[in-house]
Amino acid sequence: MTLAHGPVLTSGGKEDPFLPKLLQAINRATSIEMSVSFIQRSGLELIIDALTDALSRQATIAILTSDYLGITDPVALRQLMILQAHGAKTKIFTCQSNQSFHMKSYIFVQNQNNNLLSGCAYIGSNNISKAALTHALEWCLRHDLVQGHDSSDFGHIRQQFSTLFNHPQVSDISNEYITDYIERRKKIKPPLMLVSEQQPSEPTPNEAQSQALAALADSRQNGNKSGLVVLATGMGKTWLAAFDVQQFNAKKVLFVAHREEILLQAERTFSQLLPTKTTSHFNATNKNTAADIVFASIQTLGKKHYLEKLSVDLFDYLIVDEFHHAGASSYRALLAHFSPRFLLGLTATPERTDQADILSLCDNNLVFERNIIDGIEAGILVPFQYHGINDTTVDYKSLPWRNGKFDPKALENQFATKKRADHVFKHWQIHKQQRTLAFCVSKAHADFMATYFNNKGIKAESVHSNSKIRRAEALNMLDSGVIEVLFSVDLFSEGTDLPSIDTILILRPTESKILFLQQLGRGLRTCVETNKTYVSVIDFIGNHISFLNRPMALLQTTNPNEAIKKLTTPQVDPKCLINIDPELINFWRQLKLDYT
Repeated sequence: MTLAHGPVLTSGGKEDPFLPKLLQAINRATSIEMSVSFIQRSGLELIIDALTDALSRQATIAILTSDYLGITDPVALRQLMILQAHGAKTKIFTCQSNQSFHMKSYIFVQNQNNNLLSGCAYIGSNNISKAALTHALEWCLRHDLVQGHDSSDFGHIRQQFSTLFNHPQVSDISNEYITDYIERRKKIKPPLMLVSEQQPSEPTPNEAQSQALAALADSRQNGNKSGLVVLATGMGKTWLAAFDVQQFNAKKVLFVAHREEILLQAERTFSQLLPTKTTSHFNATNKNTAADIVFASIQTLGKKHYLEKLSVDLFDYLIVDEFHHAGASSYRALLAHFSPRFLLGLTATPERTDQADILSLCDNNLVFERNIIDGIEAGILVPFQYHGINDTTVDYKSLPWRNGKFDPKALENQFATKKRADHVFKHWQIHKQQRTLAFCVSKAHADFMATYFNNKGIKAESVHSNSKIRRAEALNMLDSGVIEVLFSVDLFSEGTDLPSIDTILILRPTESKILFLQQLGRGLRTCVETNKTYVSVIDFIGNHISFLNRPMALLQTTNPNEAIKKLTTPQVDPKCLINIDPELINFWRQLKLDYT
């Protein structure tokens, strides 16, 4: 996988933007070195996922920017600190009086077993802003390190970067530096603040968030110290939490979640809305509680010996995301230990497979609830067209069923077959749109399906923990249209935001209604850029009672018989469609379920 290809000059504009080439190099490099005059949040948002992926695969990253003319966005500096906490080196050059800093260079290296395989350096006029990376007329010249040729020029470029990175006027980006920079920046005259693009507007709550904020304020006014908010996937739970922290005027905040992706996304959200607040992390590698907002992994903070070291009133505002997990012992220990002024539980659905009463953990105070249909009616989410396809190629009744789940190996053996792939492909062609995210049962299944689709002339990739392409690169390929289908395994159920996805292909049983709704939610976000009007959901349903969770989730009922009855005349938003194969409905009716 090469770092770069094509002409050595990138000329910019919509015809030859720098962003695709920058992402390709980031996604393949083992060493990344960037030095730019300024960084805007609009540009950093385009590459931060790829940089995060690079850190997860142990790539080294060094990023240098400057305070030149006060153009660098403090929010971008906060987000660079997020990368810093995960292993990147991020520094800033402080300009002295009348001193300029116009550096724009991007250096990439591929190493294997300490051997230099390839390298390239882009040097030109592109700073890190959306305009500079996507449509502005910017020239950038690439210098390649060619194996077997003199490497002195490339070595000289890297040496000059190293010298600048260690310059006496360069310092690590820190909370203290950003706080001071924000104050210094206020004194700069407006003409010096001009940049090549419009600044992002101040984030404002959507309709559901505004209603939830009012409900939270009323709830606290009535004396409640905790509460649960239920917002369907895509309606902005994390933004709501940030808005309420602002409304509450919280001084010390703890945000807890069970997945690193959720914590990363949350920290980026909070840094956009509250750039003056400092942030820190409490996880396996960092245990810093000194900041204004602490983002904590429940797997670490939920342990007794860590909790015992922290004061019960350390935080005045506590947020627990994905609160349907709160019945677990680690969450219960954390909730029992801390005594904040307010506890906010967040979830897309209050149901939990083990039926733990999570609402009782919030003093039985359901503050606000909006489901998928509410979001569609409000225009916050796009409508869905759900197609329940009879999975005739698999006899699910014959598959081993243990502890409420199908045997994974048995599923893989049944799913990774040409017969089933033929069946999937036929129905996908009928109901697909432009960008498909598919959920598979295993890595082998995802690889098999990607190979099958490519052999059919459809550009597809598989992504999982062992795949050659990484999560961010795969999503960028899907977003940009390089591929049409992305087959995944357990990477995109939570914490993924790619609004342009307009087709969801579900190729695996999902015993949990929560997981099913999370998968559906990956396609419900609105997307102005692609004029998306609805999401097409293509779901393969088998002859087993467990698949009843699909219509129960869509029809917002906990009673299987009620769901079966409603399927004859589905009553959801008129812009939505639920179309399930009649043979499946007849199969469910014959089960004669004992529900009242």
